[in-house]
Amino acid sequence: MESLLAEPSDRRRRRTRAALLDAAHVLFAGPGGYRGTSVDQLAAHADVALTSIYSNFPGGKADLYAVLACRVGSEHVAAMEAAVSGAAGAEAARRAFDEYLDFHHREPIAFRLLGLTDVHGEDSDTVRAARVEVRGYLARALDAVIAAVGEPADAARAEVIQCWAGINGLLALSARGLIGPAEANDLIDEVRSRCAARLAAAE
Repeated sequence: MESLLAEPSDRRRRRTRAALLDAAHVLFAGPGGYRGTSVDQLAAHADVALTSIYSNFPGGKADLYAVLACRVGSEHVAAMEAAVSGAAGAEAARRAFDEYLDFHHREPIAFRLLGLTDVHGEDSDTVRAARVEVRGYLARALDAVIAAVGEPADAARAEVIQCWAGINGLLALSARGLIGPAEANDLIDEVRSRCAARLAAAE
């Protein structure tokens, strides 16, 4: 199946599509979020005609969100692969951990995008395809880190998954205001230290 990130052959259409994705990235991360952003605002921010949204994204705002999720997922994989390149064991885990945190600081709406949270219940072909494609990106990022951390494979997999789950949980609690940023950072540092210690012991 062709990726939703496949570029149109027409140069003008490529520029319009990129401008709409860039506009969506800015506006969906803004105070109004996905729900508070209209298609008119998206078109105005991208400096394109309203009809351009539907000619590039037939399902409108939901399809634009879905393709943006794929773009962020693809960038996430590339960053994680680059972070662990040339590293192994506990060092690879440390680099992956730091990149994962940096990614979520760079992309504050990543949780919502990669979970396709705001288009839950939408059933367009594009949204359905994005669910599959984003899962693939996340699996690829996880596999890259596990492979870099290395042997013993079972221990590496368990530690990487537990670290990832721990970070996700703490970031989600912080995003919901259930714990403050300082407490979240302290707890994330504890998760990082425990993960590194266990991996070092397993080497």
